[in-house]
Amino acid sequence: MVINVASFIRIGILSIMVVIMSTAIIIYFGKWIKSIIPINLIMLLLLVHAVYIGIRCYVKNWREKRGYF
Repeated sequence: MVINVASFIRIGILSIMVVIMSTAIIIYFGKWIKSIIPINLIMLLLLVHAVYIGIRCYVKNWREKRGYF
């Protein structure tokens, strides 16, 4: 039980770090990104998070199938 709570906290901290870093990058490079890619920055932020969640789910399933989890 303690290991599951610890891994859950670690995943939560990792997710928060991804949110903060991607938001900071989009804010700092916003005008540069808009000049290259004509996309709404909020949609880009949502897309980044969707890709991150997809990668996390893929890795979790990969680890479960191989007995790491």
